[in-house]
Amino acid sequence: VSPFAKRMGTPRQGAVVPSSRGMIRIFVPMENFEGLEHFSHIWVIFEFHANTDMCSRKTKIKPPRGGGQKVGQLATRSPHRPNPLGLSLVKLDAVDTTGKLLRISALDMVNGTPVYDIKPCVPWDIPGYRIPVVVPPCMKVPPWVSQTDDAMLGVIFAEDAMRDLKSMVLQGRIAPLYTESNDGMEAAKRTLCEVLLHDPRASHKRG
Repeated sequence: VSPFAKRMGTPRQGAVVPSSRGMIRIFVPMENFEGLEHFSHIWVIFEFHANTDMCSRKTKIKPPRGGGQKVGQLATRSPHRPNPLGLSLVKLDAVDTTGKLLRISALDMVNGTPVYDIKPCVPWDIPGYRIPVVVPPCMKVPPWVSQTDDAMLGVIFAEDAMRDLKSMVLQGRIAPLYTESNDGMEAAKRTLCEVLLHDPRASHKRG
């Protein structure tokens, strides 16, 4: 449910109209949303159902602020896309368990928009995220999101592990992403370190 009845007049980004109010009707068990109330913002995946050019073969458009310049559809936030899916960040004001609603604000969706999924917004959605977690003042998340007890202090490669990694790069076993010609050895090592620092094991297997 949105105050915007038509595409014309619907904001291009919800953040530019922070006072706009809306609701997402829930048709699945409300138990799915338990704990969501501890987040201040959610991502909404939806369909641009009001598009009138679903069969168009156009690949380029003129963005509103482009000064007449044409760019590829997927280089913009335009609703006119090969696959008419939208992604919006909205403010979560309340989880209404009685009315089976998510009450939201700062939205950019037309009334009646089909919603496919929602996901809570977390600090690592922000480019430049680093450990320790710093939650911006405008964002609220539950304490378990900010905890870092699953982060290791460091990763040390044994000699045989380094030898195996080098062999994999030289043999092209992790090409074309990591190769001898694109600094693949060091890049692969950094990737492994970043993965292992966050301990990818299931919580019950961590010692």
